[in-house]
Amino acid sequence: MQASNHIPRLDGFANLELPHALFTCSSLEHLELQFFDSRRAATEPSYVNLPNLKKLKLRCFKLSDPVMKMILSGCPLLEELSLDSCSLNFSCMKSDLLRCLTIINCRGSGLVEFFLPNLVSLSLKNEYPGKTKLSLKNTPSLVKVSVFYHHFVECYFSGAEFEFFNCLTTVTDLELYGSGVKELLEKTVPNCPIFGNLKQLTFGQWSINEKLDLLCQMLQHTPNLEKLTIVHKKDITYVPKKHARSGEVKEKCATGQIPFRCEHLKVIDIRYSDPSGAHELVGILLQNISQGERVRIDLSRF
Repeated sequence: MQASNHIPRLDGFANLELPHALFTCSSLEHLELQFFDSRRAATEPSYVNLPNLKKLKLRCFKLSDPVMKMILSGCPLLEELSLDSCSLNFSCMKSDLLRCLTIINCRGSGLVEFFLPNLVSLSLKNEYPGKTKLSLKNTPSLVKVSVFYHHFVECYFSGAEFEFFNCLTTVTDLELYGSGVKELLEKTVPNCPIFGNLKQLTFGQWSINEKLDLLCQMLQHTPNLEKLTIVHKKDITYVPKKHARSGEVKEKCATGQIPFRCEHLKVIDIRYSDPSGAHELVGILLQNISQGERVRIDLSRF
């Protein structure tokens, strides 16, 4: 059952008082409450009792500590939670059953700590500047993580970058996208832990040749990697003139001076916008991989 099928579309910016029965329906398993303007707000429920709810999606909601605690305690079987464009005005999220968490373009004024021992999948996406700080305190079951940063301006991991990557040692599938992620990696990669469980890594949406050392150093921390996907946002042959060190790093990578031993690597999937740059990158990767002749390379243009 999806409650959004039964809620009429409302125009204007008046507060919406949601029916009490919506939060006490014993048969409800999937609930989506979405607003499309931050000026429109829903009245906070006074009571939540959804004993069979497994999936919850909220958009443009203001979530305080009391509201978040009420939601989690009132939904004892909740497995999937998605927060889109919400105000994260709570300090802590605790759940023993939550398995999938998605946070998209959310903002908050302080640190939010997560104690989610059975969390399997985490997706973080931020396209706008913000000051939200997230801290993973207890997530030993994580296997899939996707992070998309369009900007890096005191957002999501400010002050806790190293702690965040230390929580990813159990992950088998990791996606790191966006120019903001590049800035995050510049701070953390040299001191990252070894990702011994990582099998699939998706990396990019920026000019890879501009920061080849990030890719090479990341691969030094993934000894059991089986598939590498690289996404190029623009011409990867471009090296900013004002950054002379980029040319030095490129030379080191091209001559195998930043080697990485991915002995289990089977596939390199390169998605590119410039063919000549893509082929150059292939040569650099093969120069640094110890068993390059056994790796299948797929090239696709977008």
